[in-house]
Amino acid sequence: MRNGFSIACVRDGVRKPAMKRVYIIAWLMIVVFLGWSGNLLWTIQTHWTETNRLHLCHDALETLAIALGDLNRPGNDVLENYEVTRNRVAFEEYMRRYLAARDAVSVWARDDKALEPLIQGLESEQATLSGQAREVLALAGERERLRLAGAAPDLVRSKETEAAARMAHMDQAFQNGLDLLMGASSGVVDREQQLENLQQRNFKLLYVMLLGALVASALSVELLRRTIRQREALRESSARINAIVNNVVDGIITVDESGRIGSINPPAASMFGCTGDAVIGREFPLLLNPDCRGMYRHQLRESVDTVIPSFFFSACENAGCRLDGSCFPIELAASRVTVNGRQLLIHIVRDISERKQAEEDLRQAAVVFENIMEGIVVTDVQGTIQSVNPAFTRITLYPAEEVIGRNPRILQSGRHDREFYEAMWATLLETGRWQGEIWNRRRNGEVHPQWLNISAIQDDRGRTTNYIGVTWDISGLKAAEHRKEEFMTAVSHELRTPLTSVLASLGLLMQGDGGPMPERAQTLVRMAYSNSGRLVRLIGDILDIERMAAGEMRVELKPLELMPLVEKTIESSMASLEQLASGVGIVLVESLPGVRVSGDAERLMQALANLISNAGKFSPPDDRVEIAVSRCGAMVRIAVTDHGPGIPEEFRSEVFKKFAQADGTKQQHKGGMGLGLNITRHIVGKHGGRIDYESLPGVRTTFFIELPELLSDDSGNTGTEQVS
Repeated sequence: MRNGFSIACVRDGVRKPAMKRVYIIAWLMIVVFLGWSGNLLWTIQTHWTETNRLHLCHDALETLAIALGDLNRPGNDVLENYEVTRNRVAFEEYMRRYLAARDAVSVWARDDKALEPLIQGLESEQATLSGQAREVLALAGERERLRLAGAAPDLVRSKETEAAARMAHMDQAFQNGLDLLMGASSGVVDREQQLENLQQRNFKLLYVMLLGALVASALSVELLRRTIRQREALRESSARINAIVNNVVDGIITVDESGRIGSINPPAASMFGCTGDAVIGREFPLLLNPDCRGMYRHQLRESVDTVIPSFFFSACENAGCRLDGSCFPIELAASRVTVNGRQLLIHIVRDISERKQAEEDLRQAAVVFENIMEGIVVTDVQGTIQSVNPAFTRITLYPAEEVIGRNPRILQSGRHDREFYEAMWATLLETGRWQGEIWNRRRNGEVHPQWLNISAIQDDRGRTTNYIGVTWDISGLKAAEHRKEEFMTAVSHELRTPLTSVLASLGLLMQGDGGPMPERAQTLVRMAYSNSGRLVRLIGDILDIERMAAGEMRVELKPLELMPLVEKTIESSMASLEQLASGVGIVLVESLPGVRVSGDAERLMQALANLISNAGKFSPPDDRVEIAVSRCGAMVRIAVTDHGPGIPEEFRSEVFKKFAQADGTKQQHKGGMGLGLNITRHIVGKHGGRIDYESLPGVRTTFFIELPELLSDDSGNTGTEQVS
């Protein structure tokens, strides 16, 4: 390269005297010619001015032709898509452009006997074109109004036909105007050609005198231009290379023949936690893990190719080393290059910490996928199974090769209807998640219950790419729940039977069938009767809680007269309330005759009785529990008020939980277990209503149930709802 550069310099030195003489002769010829042909140059300049004027006029005519064509566009566009408003706005904009172009042409055509008549004739065609375009837009607008108003198709089509006819006239006007413009443009071109012919004749004289000078001048100018272009290309190339090197993600480090760092780009400096000044001139192995430096030198010696594809550090987990001593995993490749006769090594370094972590995460996820006890199935957005784990095979008995590429519907047991799956997919598409109990069929035909959790997997743009289902076999759990229910039912039966006998016996004693009793004995009998009754209700509450947990408590919804139900509940609660609270009575302070609801009479009485019982527990002696029935919008409200200690606001979140008292505590009060409000909340919820309370501590507490009122024209849909 040095020899080539030297030869180029010698050749340039030989050329310089000859080129200098060429430049001198050329300039002498130019000076003599300018003194002799001043008049000719003035003529040429005049012709140039006229030619330039004609050229600008020609450009203005082309612009006017384009503007005229634009006036034709909205009419065509509106016939295709009938976007009338947008095309009307576009037409007005095109009209403005046309008028501007016409004014510009008028300037060039002024006092021109050939152009002025053509421009004046164009005005007539433009007026026709504009009028027809506005008529097309108006007809298109009328057609859209008719179509949106539901007019007869024949009437709509007639408007389309009329608009198309107007469009044909508009196209003809456009073609006529275009012909006029082409004629004007042709005249301008002809005159330009005439001037060019004159210029050619004048220049022939000029060329004879300047030929030699122009050749020499052209050669010198071309030489100068090439030199400038080469320098600019070198500068651009250098700037481009620097920009690439400084902004690539990978680190780039050059190392000279002695193994010392010659340059380092910013990504590499950031990667190794240093500045260029801190490492330039130092040996490259400084940036490697001490355990890997010997391996680097060995591979460098063994690599005889011009390009070393990659250094492999199988024995080095973290081959890169920052100046602070911390090490990290890298990929390293080196290329041998020669610059100005010097050997250089260009090192490409990439930090692969994130990739290593991602690989480790994938490995751990694969281990979990393979060994987790829950079955996992991954599908694409169409529901085609892409992969399953071994637990899925253990649960369903389907090998992976039999289900991959198929749809999960092969597991359907037939126990769920189409609405079940439509609701599942509606929830999944709306929220990205669905979970619930589902019955599926194993490969051997056995139907079994599963708990299924489906989640949507989304990419960085929020688009769903896959669905993942995690399933548990809950056959054992369902069997255990069934055994528990059977046990609870059996225990309830065994307890209720003797308790019913005890209540009957105590009732006879309270009626005096056993003869006169001392007052103390009467008190004890009443206490025994009350406690036995509470025990029976407690057994019922516990069974209700278990049924709700198992999803087996049902309510029968039927049209009901509400006031008779409330009065019956008050009457049945009187006796138990007298035993529970000393002297506490029940008063119906507000009634609402004739109102109906859709509900289960037994369950609604149970819910109201629970509220009355709770109110009695916390009422002062000889006080009263107040019942009020009223309307609240479209709902009917049943309010139960006591004048007890009230409920502190901090206990609001606890009141309706199991084993919580009506005062928000979790301690027994007058024999209660804190199950009534929890059961009542479930019952009211299955009736489409709500339960809440208002409390003023030390003054009163009101619990109220709100139920949808059954209007007179409502059929009162009946059916069975399962408490969940």
